[in-house]
Amino acid sequence: MSMKRLFTAAILAALLLLVAAPAFAAETIPVNDPSSGTLVNKPKLYNGKRVTFTGEAIGEVMVRGGYAWVHLNDDAYMERNVEEGAPLKGYNSGMAIWVPADLTKQIDTYGDYKHEGSIVRISGTFNAACKEHGGDMDIHADTLTVIRAGHPVSDPVPPWKAGVAVLLVAAAGGLWSLERATRTWVRPHRGV
Repeated sequence: MSMKRLFTAAILAALLLLVAAPAFAAETIPVNDPSSGTLVNKPKLYNGKRVTFTGEAIGEVMVRGGYAWVHLNDDAYMERNVEEGAPLKGYNSGMAIWVPADLTKQIDTYGDYKHEGSIVRISGTFNAACKEHGGDMDIHADTLTVIRAGHPVSDPVPPWKAGVAVLLVAAAGGLWSLERATRTWVRPHRGV
């Protein structure tokens, strides 16, 4: 085989791998359209319409009879939190979801400081000002699918932070001792 043919075959194989790679990758989590930011900024555009929303289940489920509240965050930390290497970016944002309580039993983990919550996809009706729930913005969902199970997250203290803390405590103690020792050096001025 000539060098030119070998080079062409290598280029075609590389292109094929680039095109096919997404098919071999783990299921990717879709970007919401509309996102929670869009729903908040353009509520009239989506009010009363059916939406599909994906986010990290956070906090805890709040069961109210046959239904439950679940909060789904779709912010920059939905797939990976800072402890897992996500860069600091943006702010927390999400949507309140009103869903049949039996569907919430699929959610195994709710996000908090020690856990990354399950990633959940719901479909339902967006309410800019829900008449049933005191005018709050929410989504009344009728489907719920867990895309990725939640998991524990560790947040160990890096050794350098412990070292800095020790140095700061030592500096504060030294300054306090110095202040106490020099307090007797200053004599009040007595007028003549």
